[in-house]
Amino acid sequence: MIKPGNDRHGSARDRARVAAELLEEARFLTDTGETPIPMPPPSNGNGNGNGHHHDGNGNGTRNGHPVRSSLSDADRILADLDGAVAAQPENVPVLVDRAKQLGAMGRYSAARADLERALLLDPANLAVRTALGIVLLRKGLWADAVPHLREVVQEESWSPTAWFYLGEALNHIDDLEGALAAYVRAAELDPRHAKALHAQGMVLDRLHRPEEAALLYRRSREAAAR
Repeated sequence: MIKPGNDRHGSARDRARVAAELLEEARFLTDTGETPIPMPPPSNGNGNGNGHHHDGNGNGTRNGHPVRSSLSDADRILADLDGAVAAQPENVPVLVDRAKQLGAMGRYSAARADLERALLLDPANLAVRTALGIVLLRKGLWADAVPHLREVVQEESWSPTAWFYLGEALNHIDDLEGALAAYVRAAELDPRHAKALHAQGMVLDRLHRPEEAALLYRRSREAAAR
């Protein structure tokens, strides 16, 4: 998880590293269907600024008196991130953290708003653009995702996951040749990327090339079995 700090933008290397982490997290979500909940950013002390303090079990105290919290872990994390954003409204890493949490909770419209705000603050931030592309994919806004994902593969040309997600977006807007090229590149970078191989087969089927498609389906099954 991105930690808030004094440097709003960070180095280009840091942004590239975070973008790569976001892409791998997206691949994890696609492959397993699980939704990891990121930890909240560190705060000053144990409180959240309103006199409440929590233990690790969802309980807490208010002005020294025990209180049972009705909030879920995800809600508490989001509340902490809301406080961090309120305190540092132009802190791009904090906005990205809240967007990731909102996305993990399925609140993609709110996540998109945070990321678009972050992108206005730091247009060159690859981590922000990566996260925004992923959120747009999750919302099914394929055409909106394409320009962001193109920017990502220009910077992260080594990443099979980036190429795969670009292929997904292009496939859904019926740019079949573009989708096929992206899936091919993903599989070149990672020959065991079963999803990219299977997606190539699907596009080849759509292009009325069934023999080639059958070969890719077989390669996909073999890669998945490894």
